[in-house]
Amino acid sequence: MVRFAKALKKKASQLIDDSNDRQWDITIPSMTRREIALAVDQINRMKELHEEQLNRLLRIECYVDTELMQLEQRIPRYMPHHFPEKDKLRKRLFEIEAERRKLTLRLEEKNHSLEDRLLTLINRHEQLDIN
Repeated sequence: MVRFAKALKKKASQLIDDSNDRQWDITIPSMTRREIALAVDQINRMKELHEEQLNRLLRIECYVDTELMQLEQRIPRYMPHHFPEKDKLRKRLFEIEAERRKLTLRLEEKNHSLEDRLLTLINRHEQLDIN
């Protein structure tokens, strides 16, 4: 499926690059190419946003993990149950991981819908271009 998605994006990029429409043309193939360009741009922006959000989660995770490691150095070996902060930090790490999974799932769902739309637009363009 990944190869097909890459081939789909490559085909869309070729259609966008090959178009010699420098003016705002109102023909149906030209409008379809603009819709294809918009769909490709939306996919790219969504991936950039996803990367940014994952990087933020990673920074937070590193911060929480550092806090946990520093806390473990301060906890005496004979009294580990008297420090609820450790459990709070571990719980926060699990929450970050859950958020990462949700974010990835949402990205996949949105990506599938945008790729479906892109395929429909490319098919429409191919049909119009032949006739």
